[in-house]
Amino acid sequence: MNEKEKVLLRLLITQDAWLTSFSMSSLLGISVRSVKTYISDINAAYPGLIVSSRNGFLVEDKRRLTKILQTVKSDVLRQQGVEDRKKYILQKLLLEKEQYDLDMLADDLAISPVTLMKELSGLNGELSEYELSLKTRNNMVSITGRETEKKKMISKLIYKDARESFLSIKLIQGYLPHYDLAEVRRIIFSSLRKNHYFMDDFSMMNLILHIAITLERHRFYKSPPAHTNKEREAPKTFVNAHIQAIMADIAKSLHERVGMKFTPQETNDFSLLVMSSVIKDSLEKMQAGALEETVGEGVIRLVKMMQEKAEEWFNITLADPDFTVRLALHIKNLLIRLENNIRLRNPQVSMIKNTYPFIYDVSVYMACIITQEKGYILSEDEISYIALHLGVLIEENNNIKNKMKVILLNPQYFYNSVELAKKISRIFEDNLLITGIVSLEDELEDYSGYDLIITTTPFASFTDTSFVQISRNLNNNDISAVYGKIADILKTRIKMKVEAKLKHIFREELFYVNRGFKDQNDAITVMADDLAEQGYVDANFKEKLFQRERVSSSAYSNIAMPHPLEMCAFTSVVGVSLHPHGITWNNTRVNIVFLLAINTRDRLFFKDIFDFITEIISDEHNLKIILEAKTFDKFIDILVSFVK
Repeated sequence: MNEKEKVLLRLLITQDAWLTSFSMSSLLGISVRSVKTYISDINAAYPGLIVSSRNGFLVEDKRRLTKILQTVKSDVLRQQGVEDRKKYILQKLLLEKEQYDLDMLADDLAISPVTLMKELSGLNGELSEYELSLKTRNNMVSITGRETEKKKMISKLIYKDARESFLSIKLIQGYLPHYDLAEVRRIIFSSLRKNHYFMDDFSMMNLILHIAITLERHRFYKSPPAHTNKEREAPKTFVNAHIQAIMADIAKSLHERVGMKFTPQETNDFSLLVMSSVIKDSLEKMQAGALEETVGEGVIRLVKMMQEKAEEWFNITLADPDFTVRLALHIKNLLIRLENNIRLRNPQVSMIKNTYPFIYDVSVYMACIITQEKGYILSEDEISYIALHLGVLIEENNNIKNKMKVILLNPQYFYNSVELAKKISRIFEDNLLITGIVSLEDELEDYSGYDLIITTTPFASFTDTSFVQISRNLNNNDISAVYGKIADILKTRIKMKVEAKLKHIFREELFYVNRGFKDQNDAITVMADDLAEQGYVDANFKEKLFQRERVSSSAYSNIAMPHPLEMCAFTSVVGVSLHPHGITWNNTRVNIVFLLAINTRDRLFFKDIFDFITEIISDEHNLKIILEAKTFDKFIDILVSFVK
């Protein structure tokens, strides 16, 4: 079993729901064909291990898979590549032994001593980012540098693995096996609850990870590890007394359970993590008037600016009172993290970007507001946390939008019609609005602007308006039929809206097939220059594309959608470049580039085109069909066929 197959299995062991080959392709950074090949090879070696269905793939027998992974571990170690060997070396030197015999290490990795020295030399470059370095003496190798930086390096190792699945206690426990991390979580949770605070799951996992690494490092040295003079200094803290008391309570409980004491600096570091993540449980229902007193005038001003800009540029209303409270509390904690250089990671970044690209893009814009106002550059982890907040509100808003106007036709039974209308309104309150009740077909002429006719009798004449026939007692079959008709009408609405735009938003002079772009810089440069030459954008447009790209990559799964942070095109157009074999885009590969140039007057359409593109490309069958297009006309025909 090769390392890629092992990575695929490590992903599947964390999942209790079906995963499609396309999803695994995105999460693992490999092609769909490779995913299917690996699964086929694995099942050939271990029959029936990975179950397949129309919904995707799943490992049902997790116990069997655990035993298989343990069995192949030594074999995989001997087959791994340079990056895997680097990870093995770092784990040995940071979590197992302070120094390691070079001959033994070469033997473990099944490489020659000469190859090992070359790889150690290459590893020094990665360590230098953390002001760490490898030291060799008397045929022994060790890592030198500040203890705090060693912890950061360990954290990076673990999160690098966690990016392909949801972070879990089980995953951390695999790296840091000597302490019961579920017990650590119970201690933290109990102390927070006792003091009327709560913490979201990702923040909780982040705190557990840092505490677990520190415990392992203490065990590594069999005492608190050696610190530099600077690290031994009494820490200057901005943590309030209440949070310090909570962390002291947690530290005391951990000392009683595991016998380890933290240094003052370590306790302060944990306190900063707690302060930048917890929320008082009484704040969940805080009134807007009391919000400014809690978060400060500066945060209120920042949130208001975000809300105004979201409305102006994306036509998204974020003025919901409950959302304002949630976002303000999040921004307050985010600023605390940025001010204290605290890194809060989110292993769901890739999933959020690929599943909710429009929401993520709005979050990138909001992150840029924070950068402009406060000077801090937000990581993709922090941007994705903002996206989670936005996603909750947008989902809530979607539930009260798009109500359809309905006429109820109930011949000769008008005395029952009012009760039937009330029943329909109650069942379909989120979807329908009854604007008229009639007893004869001829009376429909007195009404206009309705979307659906609900009738209790067959139509005697032809109508081009959607209708659905139900019984007068509105049984379960009737309810299903109405829901089906609602879905059909929504699809028709979307098709008409998007189809009309598709026919003029894409332009033949901005359509490319296998152009041979080397990477994202080449693609952006050529396509942006063509846009400017055709008069769709000004000369500064290209630099604005690169500015957006520097904030966060515009690649989503197998596609890239570069666009500026502002809607500044003279005319709204989309350039398209098809690459059946893929091109490099930052740290991934993409098959299609959609370069979006949108004018502010078309801002309402921005979300529609964004969602439409990502929805159709998320289906690997659709992607394959699009990549077969050789001409612009064929490309447009294919897109229109996908409008449902």
